[in-house]
Amino acid sequence: MTNATISSSLVVSAENAGLGNRLKSWVSAMRLGDDVRVHWPLNKNMPATFGELFANGCAIDVVPPDATVYASWRFAILPQDEAHLPRGFATVGAGAHPIVRGIGKAWWNLTGRRGDRYRFMVFPKQHSRRTTRADARHIDLEYERIPAYFRDVYGPLFRRIEVRPEIAARAAEWAAGALDPTVIGVQVRTWRDDPRRYRKYHLPARRRLVGLMGAAHKGARFLVVSDSDEIVDDLKVRYGAGRVLCFPRETARHDSWRTAPGITEDLIDLLLLARTQHLFASYLSTFSEVAWWLGGTLARVTVF
Repeated sequence: MTNATISSSLVVSAENAGLGNRLKSWVSAMRLGDDVRVHWPLNKNMPATFGELFANGCAIDVVPPDATVYASWRFAILPQDEAHLPRGFATVGAGAHPIVRGIGKAWWNLTGRRGDRYRFMVFPKQHSRRTTRADARHIDLEYERIPAYFRDVYGPLFRRIEVRPEIAARAAEWAAGALDPTVIGVQVRTWRDDPRRYRKYHLPARRRLVGLMGAAHKGARFLVVSDSDEIVDDLKVRYGAGRVLCFPRETARHDSWRTAPGITEDLIDLLLLARTQHLFASYLSTFSEVAWWLGGTLARVTVF
């Protein structure tokens, strides 16, 4: 469809961050209208064009001035959704001050972790007020806490994403010979591009991950995807190459964001992670989050 034939009811997803963020924005745009397009700019976060990754015929080069634009990494929460999501639901990056949430989590731990209120809030973290609702009605990064209503709403929209057949085939071919339902998916976001988050989140998370993998049943195998080649190699040394599986990439993990082939193999890693039924997920990573949604929201999730 050319820009000249686009109606004023057009909804455009225009998030310009990384792969996970863009996919969340895209499915959110699908909720806002039937005529949905994706503006997929090439930038430091994304070297691959939309058409190099996906077969949906919905990419546009220019956003029309009369289009409704959705440019957020957060899932859209519409007025009709609010009855299904109580005030104060979110704990991951919610509106309350981090100290308040930290005290709340400490109390939750001391009283035996009754309920799931702080289950995925590994570290108290506050997102920008610009993207955060004061009533904490968000479902982002809340995994199994998310009510069935939202899974029923967003699940079919994720299924409308069409990965290019040759990319999906590479993932399916390798998975057929390497994966089974017992393999645990592990996604390690090191925040190599953000020194502050690397120190604050990855270093303590790495220790927690080692504990999780060590506590898994004897002989458990792990599908490891990461933004770091070093992490994959270290885990292979620690647990054995026979237990630590990874797709045989042709591109380096640490700079996959620089080239279209690198992002293509990141997408393959995402599709493979989506096949696992138990997921060790990096805190605050939308890569893990999108894999969970692509897998039908069926996987058990442990955030580290």
